[in-house]
Amino acid sequence: MKNLLLALLSICLLVLSGCATYDADYERPKVDVVGITKSDTDGEALQFTVQLRIVNPNAETIHLQGLYYELSLDGIDVANGTANNIPPIEGYSSALVSVSSAANLVNSIRFAARMMETTNDKIPYELRAKLGTTSRWLPATTVTESGMISFR
Repeated sequence: MKNLLLALLSICLLVLSGCATYDADYERPKVDVVGITKSDTDGEALQFTVQLRIVNPNAETIHLQGLYYELSLDGIDVANGTANNIPPIEGYSSALVSVSSAANLVNSIRFAARMMETTNDKIPYELRAKLGTTSRWLPATTVTESGMISFR
């Protein structure tokens, strides 16, 4: 009986110490699309370079293992990509990350046709980004951002 009570007390202490290390003031990082440019490549695939600004609104440095993103322009899924060479982002600061990716060919043609029909200087975008961290307590954060971006 004494061993069972000691085991239960140990488990309670471990759970409480784990909760104490969790930062209740943690805010998700913010990811913004800063620019989208067509990459100059010799291949036939339509390549984009997407510049992302990752903002760390917390005091602790974020150490990212990687990033996966999906980008929709004017409601059309145009590109997705990954990056794994992201520098640490100090607390209360931001970093610019450039990610190259091949575009979805069929959706890119649909988007290009839509762009030829419009005279708008700005188009709506939606970015879904999964940030993989090295933290044991917060292994990944998914961020969705939307707004308007100039493509011309």
